[in-house]
Amino acid sequence: MTFVIESYQSKGLRDDKGRKFVPADYFYNIENMNYDGITGCQRIKAPSVEYNVGSARIDGMTQFRYIDSAGQFQTEDICVQNGSVIKNFLTSPVTVHTGLTAQKKCTFGILNDKLFISNGTDFPIVYDGTYVKQMGAPTAKDLGTSGVLTGTYYYAMTYVIDSVEVILGTLSNTVTVSSETIDLDIPVGVSNCTERKIYRTEANGSQLKLLTTITDNTTLTYSDNNADGTLGVNIPATNSECPKPQFITVKDEKLVGAVHANRPNYLYVSEIEVEVFFNTSGVYDVSGVGNDNTALTGIVEDYGQIVVFSERHIYLADTSGLVTKVQQTTSNVGCADGFSIVRIPENDILPGGIMFVSNLYDVRVFSGNIATNLATSFDNLRTNNYSIALNKDSFANQLRDNPLHAEFHDYKYHLIAETFMYVYDIRIAGWTKYFINTTTYSPQYWVFGKLSGDLYISQKNAGIVEKMYNDTSYRGEELTAFFETPEIAVDTNDKYFAQLYIYYDKSAANTLSALATINSTNTISATITYTGAFYNGDYYDEDYYETTDDEEDYSLIHLNRYGKWMRFKITTQTQASIKGWKLVGRAISNKEL
Repeated sequence: MTFVIESYQSKGLRDDKGRKFVPADYFYNIENMNYDGITGCQRIKAPSVEYNVGSARIDGMTQFRYIDSAGQFQTEDICVQNGSVIKNFLTSPVTVHTGLTAQKKCTFGILNDKLFISNGTDFPIVYDGTYVKQMGAPTAKDLGTSGVLTGTYYYAMTYVIDSVEVILGTLSNTVTVSSETIDLDIPVGVSNCTERKIYRTEANGSQLKLLTTITDNTTLTYSDNNADGTLGVNIPATNSECPKPQFITVKDEKLVGAVHANRPNYLYVSEIEVEVFFNTSGVYDVSGVGNDNTALTGIVEDYGQIVVFSERHIYLADTSGLVTKVQQTTSNVGCADGFSIVRIPENDILPGGIMFVSNLYDVRVFSGNIATNLATSFDNLRTNNYSIALNKDSFANQLRDNPLHAEFHDYKYHLIAETFMYVYDIRIAGWTKYFINTTTYSPQYWVFGKLSGDLYISQKNAGIVEKMYNDTSYRGEELTAFFETPEIAVDTNDKYFAQLYIYYDKSAANTLSALATINSTNTISATITYTGAFYNGDYYDEDYYETTDDEEDYSLIHLNRYGKWMRFKITTQTQASIKGWKLVGRAISNKEL
């Protein structure tokens, strides 16, 4: 009796069971291949090196879009490398700030045409396209206006709240002038701030002294043309240090930050368009709400709210009102690493939501399934395990032992686990795995960045940034890709395996290596080479034989082997697109030898 087993739509990588127990429509192993049901199973395009400067890693990348002082729209690609903030780093690198702690991953938020950068160790900094300062301090500008100041100066500002002078400890940028006036942009405080005091150094000095007191909370500028001799008392000691959250974002025209070493379970929310965090206002004990009391691990905006993750639970923070409302969800898992948190869209397979690595070291999706205000409805919240098809122990160990970073791009959740990238395609709800290496080079990866709609990735041990999916080879060498099937036609009966068909599209020139294994020991290898369309006018009359470039073709491998099961592996270094496969055979009687 003849049997046919075929697959034209894979469900992705599955190795959670032994090879003989994985269905034939999964891959048991796959590397450097994508599949989407349209183009087939295709070798990925390799990354291309776009930035290669020094040995220090890149700790963050973002695209900063803003309206400048002339009313013009500007776009700058920003990276943080070795503690320096560099603009236009892919084209014409210019360092705009130095002094951040190196090897600390950064997060970014944009408010009021300013870029906020936070790394959990240093005071958050603010970049407006020209100047960089620490959060809560003035911006000092040299506009060329004549005056009495000559030398190098910097500033600080304090906030009088409920009759108490709050000293944050943050500083302005440094400016050097010669017989000029220094113009200051000064931030406002919280609504109950009644005064703000500006402190300045003497020329070329380091001691901050009182320059002036602003007796309101509305004035936004100040022109400093005051000689050193007019300065007053020294600035008091810091009494309420500016928070240093690892994660920063913007919601409802407010800055939102979390994961602060000194107060690990607190969420920081500024007032509307206020550009500074305070320790004494806009601070919310999140994990204490649910009697959790574990540290927060990350935040993300979704469902019109801020979703806050702790080590054990997930919370929703509604920042739309004067007071932020925090509620614990019904989820019984937390997040292992906030850099694994990424929003994913809804499609006909996945409900959409937030993908993350849980505290159980699997990958989950936190979802509400429907677009509703989740502040008043929690019945539809779910946390589903979408990595259940991966080997639980080996996958968990790899995620546990490596620094993580994730990004969503082209329907795929990309997760760095240092040497490997695990990639989840939401179109088929299936995993694949990338291992970018050649015979002479094996990178380790650190962070992702989205710039002008493209996905970039930086390396852990070098100042290298690569553009994903951009080249046919990697560093001039071939990038190998493969997939392996599980054991096929598994049962106790002997069979005659006759033919294996491999279907592919006919574009370009491609080579596939096929290795079929019967009963785990008997092997048959074949090489499939094709160039463009199959039609050859030497053999067929084109009036009667027609083919088009978008039609699939196939190659046939004669197996002619007896066995109880088989598997096969397809390897390629070209951009081949495999559309599917078909195995043909027949059951045998006990009279056959």
